[in-house]
Amino acid sequence: MTNEQPYSLDAHGFAPRYTDARHAWLRAATARGAQIDSQRHPGTGPDGEALWMDAARFGDPAASSLLVITCGTHGIEGYAGSAVLTAWLDGQAPDPLPAGTALLLIHAVNPWGFAHWQRGTENNVDLNRNFLPYPALPAPNQGYAELHPQLMLADWNEAEIARAFAAMDAFRAREGEKAFSDAFNGGQYLEPDGVFYGGRQAECSNLALRQLLARHLGGARRCLLVDLHTGIGPYGQPFIINVDPPGSFGRERARQVWGDEALSGKGSTHAALASYQGLMIDAFAGAEAACEVSAVAVEFGTLERRRMQRAHLASAWMRRQQQDSEALRRARAEYREAFIPSDPAWRSSVIREGTALCRRAREALVADAGA
Repeated sequence: MTNEQPYSLDAHGFAPRYTDARHAWLRAATARGAQIDSQRHPGTGPDGEALWMDAARFGDPAASSLLVITCGTHGIEGYAGSAVLTAWLDGQAPDPLPAGTALLLIHAVNPWGFAHWQRGTENNVDLNRNFLPYPALPAPNQGYAELHPQLMLADWNEAEIARAFAAMDAFRAREGEKAFSDAFNGGQYLEPDGVFYGGRQAECSNLALRQLLARHLGGARRCLLVDLHTGIGPYGQPFIINVDPPGSFGRERARQVWGDEALSGKGSTHAALASYQGLMIDAFAGAEAACEVSAVAVEFGTLERRRMQRAHLASAWMRRQQQDSEALRRARAEYREAFIPSDPAWRSSVIREGTALCRRAREALVADAGA
């Protein structure tokens, strides 16, 4: 792919389609002299276009310290991450990285979801619940098994949505907020048409990412990972999640880079975060046994939790529709707005805050060289 491909972006750098986002990002990366490593997805986009997971590498080929920034693990959320990375590449200083360090940007970890404006993969799999030691599966999520029939809406209307929320609220009142979060969005491996389905085997994007990491993490001894998302947190502001245990390298490194307040959970739109299973960051820990990994997910907040839950209900309902309808168009519009708000103020804030976080991560990488 060359930088001559045409593309269009809005005033804030957000693309209207996956292909526009990809071409803009590739143009920015190649202009900075990146080594591009692209892996094709077997599926296609809504117009039959080819889909790719792309990586751009900068710095020492034999780096021992690596910064990795990813976007599009949850496909549709990649529109924000792509815009941030493209803006950062266009604006960052061209100074070379110190010896022993490298930067790896990964664009569209889940390119099918990105192109189709879906959070999950072509198999309705939440890729960020799919990184498990298959064929072994976690214990069944019994809370989700109870909720599932209530979440499968017959129609997209307020009465059906209210019925689903009544069941969710009753479960929460009986079992508590943490148990509800675990049941609803911690990850489930029971119902392929359900929400937050983690899959029963590794998705092709999972395998592609592992192959890419095998090519690029060899020899690395320290890795700082930043995975860009949207959804949780204050509107248009970053919310940082680190799941490493207290006292571990990953947690202490995250504290050094991002600070205690950033890791405190302040501003979360969830009363209790779920205990997630099969996270993409597990692929990094397994890619190079000698590499110490510190990983954070950065969420740029969109809507309050109930409206985000509506979006997940909409996703499950939309996938079961065989014909176009007014209700389907309304659900689709609501779903897109939940993950990629069209509000110019939100988009401007994401670019400003996101590029600042990228600069901060790069500064931490450079500091590693002098440690």
